[in-house]
Amino acid sequence: MAMSMTGYGSEVLNTESWTISWEIKSVNSRYLDLKWRIPHTLYFLQGKWEKKLRSFASRGRVDISLNLRIHDPEILGITFDQTMAKAMLSQLDDFSQSSGFDFTPDLNLFLKSPSMWQEDKTNLSAQLEDDLEKSLINALKSWNESRKNEGDLLLNDISERLDILKNLSSKLQELAPDNTQLRFNDLKQRLGKLTEELSLEIDENRLLQELTIMADRLDVSEEITRLKAHLGSIEELLDKHVEIGRKLDFILQEAFREINTCANKCQNTLMSRIAVDFKAELEKCREQTQNLE
Repeated sequence: MAMSMTGYGSEVLNTESWTISWEIKSVNSRYLDLKWRIPHTLYFLQGKWEKKLRSFASRGRVDISLNLRIHDPEILGITFDQTMAKAMLSQLDDFSQSSGFDFTPDLNLFLKSPSMWQEDKTNLSAQLEDDLEKSLINALKSWNESRKNEGDLLLNDISERLDILKNLSSKLQELAPDNTQLRFNDLKQRLGKLTEELSLEIDENRLLQELTIMADRLDVSEEITRLKAHLGSIEELLDKHVEIGRKLDFILQEAFREINTCANKCQNTLMSRIAVDFKAELEKCREQTQNLE
């Protein structure tokens, strides 16, 4: 299925011991760019979680946030370095006595000293780790559902515009012979007027031959044939419903080249207008494609 790179997903898990809240947001990006915002005590699990996420997406900038609230303090596994604290207080007491200063310990200062506290990362509750992973997977599923819905909307829009493009290409194909003939007649008229003014004698057969060559250079039939082939390739991609973003973008670029060549060769005002409309629809398709994975 075709997925949009833009999406949102979330999951909240409440238990007696903890509350887990995941939030996932994504936008389009050329590659898969992951930004994690998780408690530093859980960094050791990031690699494991990243493998899970990569099984859900291949492109896009993805922001993953985790808010973990522990209701049971013992689960945190936080310990205070009492040995270090006693040594520090003893040293300060000795210093105050030798210096003649009064010393009254303020134990609250230890709360501002991270080095005095340690978290046992190796003793993380197995149940908590399991709940974290399960809730992450649920958040990823929610996120993927959002991306699928957005992807369906993008495909529908591109499909509707493809019908318009096919109709415009058919009109160009109908007008293509007139474009060459129009240029031929125009050149013949100008050269005829010029030879008359200059009283020149020109081989009529040679003149017609050269005019035909010049007019053929403005023939757009080959460009239109390739253009219609590109539209057919786009239609096939839309029917496959796979990761089509990069392929679709490439085909649209090729279609742009062909229609630009057609526009440059157009001698017919109506054809020029159709080419402009065609490019406008192509650009809208490309804008939508930028969000497809």
